[in-house]
Amino acid sequence: MATIIHLIVSFFWLIATGFLVFLAYVVFQTEANPQALWSWMVMCGLTFVSATWLAYNCIFSHHDNHHHKQHS
Repeated sequence: MATIIHLIVSFFWLIATGFLVFLAYVVFQTEANPQALWSWMVMCGLTFVSATWLAYNCIFSHHDNHHHKQHS
């Protein structure tokens, strides 16, 4: 079951990354205002970092559970 979830998260991460690359390409081709271009690029970059961080946490979060012990 975990493998299926990892594959689904990876698939959606690939789709999101592809869409962000397409969005950046379209903005580079159409935007004439440099300030608006920078704001779009910052938005695309932050969205990519956020999606990558979320996918990383979903895929690799189970590896950290074995090393922690509860203190009572």
